[in-house]
Amino acid sequence: MALSDGVFKVRLQAIEYGAPGINLYTFEALDGQPLAAYEPGAHVDVVMGPDLLRQYSLLWPATHPARYQIAVQLSEVGKGGSRKLHFESVVGAVYEMSQPRNHFPLVPSDDEFHLFAGGIGITPIISMYRQLKASGRRVSLYYWAGSAQHMLFHDQLCRERQDDVRLFHTRSSGAVPPRLKDVLTTLPPSAQLYCCGPQGMVDEFDRLTLDRPEANTHRERFSATTDALQPGDSFRVRLQRSGLTLTVPAELSLLQVCEAAGVDVAYSCEEGVCGACEVKVLAGQVEHRDTVLTPGQRQRSESMMICCSRGVGDSLVVDI
Repeated sequence: MALSDGVFKVRLQAIEYGAPGINLYTFEALDGQPLAAYEPGAHVDVVMGPDLLRQYSLLWPATHPARYQIAVQLSEVGKGGSRKLHFESVVGAVYEMSQPRNHFPLVPSDDEFHLFAGGIGITPIISMYRQLKASGRRVSLYYWAGSAQHMLFHDQLCRERQDDVRLFHTRSSGAVPPRLKDVLTTLPPSAQLYCCGPQGMVDEFDRLTLDRPEANTHRERFSATTDALQPGDSFRVRLQRSGLTLTVPAELSLLQVCEAAGVDVAYSCEEGVCGACEVKVLAGQVEHRDTVLTPGQRQRSESMMICCSRGVGDSLVVDI
């Protein structure tokens, strides 16, 4: 486990109920001094125990200059980070945290914005909605969840609700709510589209936007792909700056082999989700397994996440 950016300590200042299975956690600086500024889409690493580090989106705007707030959904199938926070956290406890990173930023545009969220994916999406509304941009938000009760920020969105907020209840006994496809097919090619939600939703978003300009489609996944950490074929790689040629066996990642060789590399989640271990690819073919790069970026193979993605054959050269 490693924090890729400067680590600092924070105190858990408050725990609030958000929705069934979702709590809001507010952390504050120990000295009360302002924390680093960030934009919607940013996330931080939170250390919750030895070898237990997880990434969470920051809610924007900050409730206080010296505080960060995250929303955490209890997961029964994860590595235990959410269970630690839900069942073992105590207000006043001190945690280690990284500086904010942002691989899901809002791109400046004069065109209209359409934001799509599913479940806990509302965390970065509502932050984007808030900033776009505050700046007077044309924006629409679409949010799918099982019911009104299971919608994080439901009451707030209802209070602010205008024609630009659409809430869809997938377990409703009434009329079948619109699907992602039903909405996307009505939007102009110039629209800026952002999506965050479960894997199936983001996969569908990628399929439905293949013919749109890559610069107009943006997504964030909050879980690793099923094959991210599975064994693969062995491969050889040239570390250009280090002057080393390494063999990566089937059961190890390039990240692990670099560490074993004494090469200092940045990383965090080790699942291809956070983007901290991204390195430039100088030559060769890559089997991409991350959830950070867009389909177009994977096709160009100008960079890779060394914690999960793999080289093909003996031709890979990276800027390490």
